[in-house]
Amino acid sequence: MDSRDGQGEVGEPVGESLPGLLRAWRSRVNPRRIPGLVSAGRRTDGLTQRDVARLTGVSERWYRELERGNEARYSPDFLDRLSSALELSPAERRALYLRAVGRPPALGVVSEADRVAEVDEVLLQRFLDGQAPNPAFATDLAWNVIGYNGPLMDWFPWVAPQANQMKWVLLEPEAREQLVNWEQDWARPLLGQIRYERAHHPEDEALRRLERDILTESPAAQEMWGRREMAEHSHGDFRRLRLPYHQGREVAIRIVALRPMRSDRLRVVVLLEVDEGGTGP
Repeated sequence: MDSRDGQGEVGEPVGESLPGLLRAWRSRVNPRRIPGLVSAGRRTDGLTQRDVARLTGVSERWYRELERGNEARYSPDFLDRLSSALELSPAERRALYLRAVGRPPALGVVSEADRVAEVDEVLLQRFLDGQAPNPAFATDLAWNVIGYNGPLMDWFPWVAPQANQMKWVLLEPEAREQLVNWEQDWARPLLGQIRYERAHHPEDEALRRLERDILTESPAAQEMWGRREMAEHSHGDFRRLRLPYHQGREVAIRIVALRPMRSDRLRVVVLLEVDEGGTGP
């Protein structure tokens, strides 16, 4: 079988080909629902190559080359128009980008209404409460706290809805006392996370304000920012705390950092207290 149909020469699956995907996606779109397309006299259901070319503003020849699997410099604007014409889901749009240009689409700007819709607050709070006795909290993309459980409040009394995790860690004097090895283990990795998210969400205004506020208010943060370090997350990291809740006793924790499958703009963090060796709960 031809490897472009999803099988290698020795029968090993290599994934669905771009031509096969495009043909399948075209065939499921009902042209009768699209204003301006002539549906009378059609021999088959679905869109034709000519239909897709018209809907995306390219020549039929140009689109045919894409459906044949021929490589070209397909622009994000064209691929987004194609995703819209074929009524692709977010996962299908990602597959289109990966097959056509070898990389996923850029992360788009999400409206505030869409962000709210992504969070089931009741379910999130039940999850956080279920982590007790371990402290747990959730933040939005810019590290504003949107939920927490009772143990988290015991450990960090400053927490409140819309309190900002990054601003507390990087700007509050008490954080330097309570977070052991503050610069190396906390400040630099978290600044690296801000830089990472800013690179992936360059148009997000809340992230832009967070970066500006922290660098304006903290010369130490500004100096560390100049190292241009980047970190994706803190999952699995071993850290130490010295909190009033523990009467100043040093406590070792491991960080569990999660993101729901429905959104990359929500993060959940659980703090697991571990023994002095950091090998278990």
